[in-house]
Amino acid sequence: MTLRDVAKAAGVSMATVSRSLNGSTLIPESTRKRVRGIADQLGFEFNAHARSLITRKVGTIGIILPPDFDRFGVNHYHGTLHNALRSVLECNDIDLIVAFLNNHFTGGNNVRKLVGRKKVDGLIIVQPVFEGELIEFLRSKEMPFVFSHYPPPEDCPDDVDVIYPDNEQGGYLAGRHLAGLGRKRILCIASQGKRTHEREWDLRLDGVRRGLSETGASLREQDLLRGDMTMESGYELVMSVRGSLGGYDGIVALNDLMAIGAILAIREVGLRIPQDIAVVGYDDTDLASCMRPTLTTVHQPREELSLVTCERLLELIRTNHAGRTVRAGRAAWGSGSARRIVLTPNLVVRETTGGAAPSGRVK
Repeated sequence: MTLRDVAKAAGVSMATVSRSLNGSTLIPESTRKRVRGIADQLGFEFNAHARSLITRKVGTIGIILPPDFDRFGVNHYHGTLHNALRSVLECNDIDLIVAFLNNHFTGGNNVRKLVGRKKVDGLIIVQPVFEGELIEFLRSKEMPFVFSHYPPPEDCPDDVDVIYPDNEQGGYLAGRHLAGLGRKRILCIASQGKRTHEREWDLRLDGVRRGLSETGASLREQDLLRGDMTMESGYELVMSVRGSLGGYDGIVALNDLMAIGAILAIREVGLRIPQDIAVVGYDDTDLASCMRPTLTTVHQPREELSLVTCERLLELIRTNHAGRTVRAGRAAWGSGSARRIVLTPNLVVRETTGGAAPSGRVK
């Protein structure tokens, strides 16, 4: 029985279940009682074994955020991922420390500091770059760690745990959806190609191309625009081709913010959504369902990613605490024990491609 099972039975989010079971006053008392009752009926209880192991140590896990987390577009998605991770850890009665890889003021390495001062029992590393020196340092200190969210680079060691969503499949779902609607001239807004996590964007773009090709559509080089992940760049890029915008009947933006910027530009030009141009985003941030028209987008499995990441790290901590990990060297972390877990995204169809209007609202 898992946190996810309780959330499904109660018809609420995992965050609500976590807060209810932890007695948070942010949740109404009636909801807390109902969730606790369902948890009792299902036989759910905190992972006492994991909690006791953590308690005998420092009882804290560290989350290392990406370097550009303070940028709005990155923060908007990763903030929700961080909240999901926090909910899972709280449900296991574990504290967390949030830090960047390096101190923004001193330049010092926060991971080395946290590990050296024995502040954490394990690390969840949300970093696009898998530094070999950092990996070797964590191994030498026998510090359990899991990389989460970002796809591993091609030269990533086989014996490193990585859990991430299938970006290529997500792009494929977006491209196939537009092509399946009979849209033939597609404009794609991707990343500039200058950021450290470019592999994530390349995989999404590869998927879009594959999804379009299955129904005879294609993405020409002149149909590919590159932005900086912001709403402003999505708007400016679409406005830069306003003269030829009427020749397109679909836009896929590889994150939600650029998709929203594109929608603003389409409206300003005087074209209709989705009648003239259908729009698909990526990430399924909160803005996607709040804006009007609501945005069709690829949903990142944040809650599943958080749950699997935390479960894997706790497993590594238990193994390490029980002394089953060999003391030092690469052989101690053999490829047979490491896991590469790829999670499947899904497409959420909303108004920008002709989906249903929100409840209570007429299209």
